[in-house]
Amino acid sequence: MNQQILFNDDIAFDDKSNAWVFTGLLSGERVTISIRSANHLPLSDSLKFDFECQVEEWLEDNEPLENGEIALFHK
Repeated sequence: MNQQILFNDDIAFDDKSNAWVFTGLLSGERVTISIRSANHLPLSDSLKFDFECQVEEWLEDNEPLENGEIALFHK
């Protein structure tokens, strides 16, 4: 995997949006990533890795919104 984005270690669950939210640096710009899930899964290293892989795959074909946001649904 060619890492396009550097992920920060600031992941937290946002009850309002029912999503995991974290940030990263993409081409020197800060982006905010939110990943919704049907279930509130407990955070683990494996889940964090899954989220990071999902973002990397998404970035292969997409760009963040103009406000620097990436919103995904956990597979």
